[in-house]
Amino acid sequence: MSDYRNIEEQISAYLDAQMTPEQRATFQAEMAKDAELAARVQKWANTEALFAESIPTPSAAHLDALVASQTVANRTQRPLARVAAMLAVFAFGGICGYGLSQLTTQTSTTIIVQATMGATNSHRVFAAEKRHAVEVSADETEHLQTWLADRMGREMTVPNLSAFGLTFLGGRMLPFDDRAAAQYMYETADGKRVTLFMTRLDQEENTEVQVLQDAGLTSLRWQSGAWIFVLTAPLEQQQMAPIQVEVKDTLL
Repeated sequence: MSDYRNIEEQISAYLDAQMTPEQRATFQAEMAKDAELAARVQKWANTEALFAESIPTPSAAHLDALVASQTVANRTQRPLARVAAMLAVFAFGGICGYGLSQLTTQTSTTIIVQATMGATNSHRVFAAEKRHAVEVSADETEHLQTWLADRMGREMTVPNLSAFGLTFLGGRMLPFDDRAAAQYMYETADGKRVTLFMTRLDQEENTEVQVLQDAGLTSLRWQSGAWIFVLTAPLEQQQMAPIQVEVKDTLL
């Protein structure tokens, strides 16, 4: 298993059938001896299935068709059943008293719940990728910014986070509800992936940063005007806080 930098890459390769027969047999033997590992693989499999159903990897043509097919009436009809199913997989920890119960209050709408889950599921799926972690690589940053700006209707500057030891890898566009979302990806010196998810909401609001945790991931979520941002990484809250400040200052 030396080809893989961490257990997340091993799980991703196993689920994507990217292992050699020998690697697959070895990994299955490890799962047979480690119930916690087997449960983690099953959770990933369930999450990827839900993610594939709700937020497939897009192409420009797919997104254009998706947006064109929606109507104002569709926009008001949220897939509540799907959100309920995803909530069964995606559970937040009680950081700062903010737990799963607050996700469904009147101050946190269904669309915000969907955005948060979409951001975290996108992180899990793409951060584990070796060759396809991003759709447009960092050496085409100017093209990425122009392309996403055109699709999302706002300036899409890539925050420079090198002062925090983060290297920009690139980004991608995702479909979200009836509009586009964007994901930027960075990497620490020891290979941890940090993602920034952003999309536009229908209602404007300015919120404080909310800290959410799920199975080893920390997410910082905030809304500035009509835009919601979710910064996600397998890092501690105190490590991510100054990164969030820089991101917000860049994108305001």
